[in-house]
Amino acid sequence: MKMYIGSDGWPFYQQEDGTLTDTPNACDCDLTYDSLDQLLSYDEDAREATLDERKRWSKVRYEHKTSFGKVK
Repeated sequence: MKMYIGSDGWPFYQQEDGTLTDTPNACDCDLTYDSLDQLLSYDEDAREATLDERKRWSKVRYEHKTSFGKVK
């Protein structure tokens, strides 16, 4: 799954259907773009995430899940 970073630092995940969501699981998202082109039309500085950014956001998601008791 490709990951993009908005100019504000927020991650977006490209789903199989081409949409971009603010969470890896499209069912849990709060914000969706119909396509990468749509994201870029609102945020021309958005870019593909680096490996370090992917690792950082993976850790953030894990910590969030453990804080709310979803992972034991």
